[in-house]
Amino acid sequence: MQYSTAPTPSDPDTRPLAAGVVGASGYAGQELIRILEAHPSIRPAVLQARSEGFDDISAEGLKNCDIVFLALPHGESRDLGEQLLELGTQVVDLGSDFRVDGWTYGLPELHREDVRVARAVANPGCYATAAILGVAPLAAAGLIDGPVHLDGKSGVTGAGRTPTDKTHLPEIYNGVTPYSVTGHRHLAEIEQELGALAGAPQPATFVPHLLPSSRGLLVTAHVRLVSPLDQADLDDLYRERYADEPFIRLGGMPAPQKLAGSNVCWINGWTDDRTGTVLITSALDNLVKGAAGQAVQNANIMLGVDESAGLTVRGLWP
Repeated sequence: MQYSTAPTPSDPDTRPLAAGVVGASGYAGQELIRILEAHPSIRPAVLQARSEGFDDISAEGLKNCDIVFLALPHGESRDLGEQLLELGTQVVDLGSDFRVDGWTYGLPELHREDVRVARAVANPGCYATAAILGVAPLAAAGLIDGPVHLDGKSGVTGAGRTPTDKTHLPEIYNGVTPYSVTGHRHLAEIEQELGALAGAPQPATFVPHLLPSSRGLLVTAHVRLVSPLDQADLDDLYRERYADEPFIRLGGMPAPQKLAGSNVCWINGWTDDRTGTVLITSALDNLVKGAAGQAVQNANIMLGVDESAGLTVRGLWP
């Protein structure tokens, strides 16, 4: 399927950059199309999916794209991603295939300069984005003592569009359900990134929960400190780390329902002097900063476009 939101200017220096979206029929793929339709510099040019109404999935059909987004189910991106690199195409993979010890890890707040020169970027997982951004300032400052304990909650779109028993409305309505209590696939990338920041292995536990809502994600981190930290120093640590970040919001009570459609990660932390711990809460839209929005943020950096282009929409609230 060839797709354009505007005519292509005749001047090659001002033509829109062409994007391919593979997995265009899924939730993340549809979110990519929504964002790119309003993007000032990148247009969705080729849409592929294993669904009627879209092009068949093939590297050959994507070779003329300036950037390709892979929004396929986890475990299905590797072969296509490697073929695209052989064709010289830049790629952002929204799946888990290349996140651990693979392609450049696309968390711009940590790896912006690496992303800028990369041809292949692994977009972080939604839970991982919230968890890593929430704990990163503490890890980088060497303040963490022992494992980080993470509690996550997400709307059902995080499980993808293919229906299952656990995402069926009668099964989840009025409830909160834990899943993948040990060995969730995002845990490896969380430990990878926090360990790199800390300069030593950083173990973590992580229990995700499914909410009876469409989108939105919240992670709370329980972190024991090596030495006491008062509230003012904690606040200063986070302000200094994220002072110039366009998609980090600090303070208040992070609430994912107030970020729907936004590429913002909202973070706040509290010290607990009684137990010597810090409690950090991070909220985001799992389909935007947790998936398609962050993928476009990475593509903007890779292509030399303003990082915030197409991503300035405020959260839809109420």
